[in-house]
Amino acid sequence: MRHLTLILLTVFSVACSRSGAERLPDLPEPLSTPYAMVINGELTLFGGHTDGFVLSQSAWYLKGGSWHKVPMKYPHDHGFCTLLPDGRVMLGGGSAEAFGIGQSWGVEIYDPATHTFTAEGIMDRKRAGASALALPDGRVLVSGNWYAPDAMEIYEPGKGFSFLKDVTVQRNIPYILASAPDNAIVFSGLDNYGGPSDGTVDRLKGDPFHEPLLDEWEAWSTPRADLNIGEYAYLVLARHRESGEWGILRITGEQFSLLETDIALPARSDAGNYIWGHLAVDRSRRSAYTLGYDPAGNVCLARICYDPVFDGGKAEVALTEFPGHFPMADTFAMLPDGTLVLPGGCDFSPVDGILTGNNFKTRREVWAFPSGAPLKADFPWPWVLVIGLMLLAPGAFFLRKGTGSAPTANAEDIPASLQLTEQLEKIIEEEELFKQPDLRVTDIAARLATNRTYISAIIKSLSGESFSNLINGYRVRYAQKLMKEHPEMSVTQIATESGFSSRSAFYRNFKNVTGLNPADWKRQTTA
Repeated sequence: MRHLTLILLTVFSVACSRSGAERLPDLPEPLSTPYAMVINGELTLFGGHTDGFVLSQSAWYLKGGSWHKVPMKYPHDHGFCTLLPDGRVMLGGGSAEAFGIGQSWGVEIYDPATHTFTAEGIMDRKRAGASALALPDGRVLVSGNWYAPDAMEIYEPGKGFSFLKDVTVQRNIPYILASAPDNAIVFSGLDNYGGPSDGTVDRLKGDPFHEPLLDEWEAWSTPRADLNIGEYAYLVLARHRESGEWGILRITGEQFSLLETDIALPARSDAGNYIWGHLAVDRSRRSAYTLGYDPAGNVCLARICYDPVFDGGKAEVALTEFPGHFPMADTFAMLPDGTLVLPGGCDFSPVDGILTGNNFKTRREVWAFPSGAPLKADFPWPWVLVIGLMLLAPGAFFLRKGTGSAPTANAEDIPASLQLTEQLEKIIEEEELFKQPDLRVTDIAARLATNRTYISAIIKSLSGESFSNLINGYRVRYAQKLMKEHPEMSVTQIATESGFSSRSAFYRNFKNVTGLNPADWKRQTTA
C-alpha cells in the first residue's frame, strides 16, 4: 500500500512539473519572420529575411540534430504559406525587394517527402501580405495585399490562378476561414496600408456582412497556425481598439463572439506592455497557445484550455513566465507534445511604449518553450484511476464476495449513451466525416458538445472498438463500395477518396478489417 501511494504521488508530481526554456540548435544564418511548420515530424522554416533586412530564398528543416537547407524558387518574406490536403505546402507572393518593398508574383509548392520545391506559376496579381486557404475540392483561395489593391483570386490545380471577385474593403494579412463545406469568410484588423480595418466580412460565396464585434476588437497578428477547435469553429486573438486589453474571438460559421475566460490575458508585465503573437490550437489537448513579449525581452506563454466552454463554462488560462532577453518573432511552431518553438527572430526595443522589431538585426537562436503547468485537461486521470483501482481492489474483492452481487450499470446512463451513439453514427455516416484524413475524436466531441473522454468511453463500451478502429472501419467499407462501383479507379484514388492519409495506411487497415489485401479482395469479389 505504501509503495502504491508513493507511485501515485510521483505521477502527480511529474504531471504538475514545469521547466524553463530549452535552446535548440542555432540556425546556420540569422533569420526573422519565417513561416514555421512541423511537417512529417520535421520542424521546417520557409523564407523570411536575414540581417540587413535582406530577403531569404531558403527553407530549412531540422533533422538529426542539425539544420538542412533547401533552395526555394522565390523569396516569400511577407508572403502566404498554406498546407495542402495532400501534405505539400504552397507558398506565394511576398516582398519583391529587400527592406520589405513591393510585391511579387511567384508561387511554388514544397514536397516534404523529397525536400524539393516546384514552381507553380504566378498569381493573378502581385501580392505581399496575402493569406490563403486550401479548400476541400483542391482549390486554394487567396486574398490580401500590402500597398497595392486587394481582391480574391482562386487557384485550380492544372489551371493556375485567376481573378475571382472584388473585396468590399482592402486588407492586409486577412484571416480566411472555412465557414461551411462550400464557403469561407475573409476579414482582418488591418487595411492594405496598415491602418485599422472595419468590421466588414467578405464571403467566398454570397454578399458581405458587417460584424460589430470587429469594430470594437481588432483581429490580431498573422494567421500562421491552425485555429480550428471544431467543425467551422475557430479561435482568433484580438485586441480592444480603445482599452488595449487582449481577448479571444470565438467564430462558429459566421457567428462571432468573445470567448469567456477565467482570467484575462495580461496587458502588462513589470517591465511594460505585452505584445502577444498569434494563436495556435492543439485539438488533442483542447488548448490554444500564444506567446507574449515585454520590453525587457521576457516571454510569457499563455495556454487557454477551451474544453470547459463546450459544457457552458469558461476557458481556463494558465500563464508561464520565461525571464530572459529572447528574440522577438511573430511566428512559432507547435511540436506534437505541445512545446512551442520560437525560431530566429529579431532584436527589438520599445518606441513610445510600443515594442518595435529591428528588421535589420536578426537572430540565430531557436528556443523551445514547454507548455507550462498542466491544466485539468492534462491531469493524468487514467493513471490515477488505474492506481486507485489497485489501491481499492482488495476491498472491492471482499465487498463483492460478501454481498454476492455484481456491479450494475446506471440505467439512466443507457438512453443518453445510445442517443449520443446515434448522433455519432449520423454525423459520421450522413456527412461522411470519415473521409477527413485528420479526423480526431476531439473534432467529433466538439460537434456533439461533449468531451473526447466521454466519446471514447461511449464508443468503447457500446461497440468494443477504439475511435480510430471505428473510423477506419467506415473507410474500409467505403473503399470496398468504390472498388465494386468504380473498378477503373486506382488504389491511390480509392485510398484518398476513402479518407486514408497514405497508401500504406490503406493497405494496413484494409487487411486488418477484411483479412485480405485490396487486390486479393477485389479478385475474390469479382470472380
